[in-house]
Amino acid sequence: MAVVSDRDREAARQLPDRFLKSPIAGAEARVIELVSQYWMSYDAAARAELVEALLPLLKPLLKADAVVGDQKRDACEYVVAIWVARQP
Repeated sequence: MAVVSDRDREAARQLPDRFLKSPIAGAEARVIELVSQYWMSYDAAARAELVEALLPLLKPLLKADAVVGDQKRDACEYVVAIWVARQP
């Protein structure tokens, strides 16, 4: 079981803001790129699992009236923490 680092937590909290600022077209492509940037040391299958978990949280941010708040940052941090803790 992996230990969730402060770096993992901080990266996770930055995901919503970085997602919105990404020049990449498409929600899934944005999440894949962000996960690859922060968690490249994990294998592709594990990263794909994280992308699948984060996509429902981040995709709604593409709506015109979407706002990034602490609730969204907390949710991303929680998902990443659970995912990292489950890694071998």
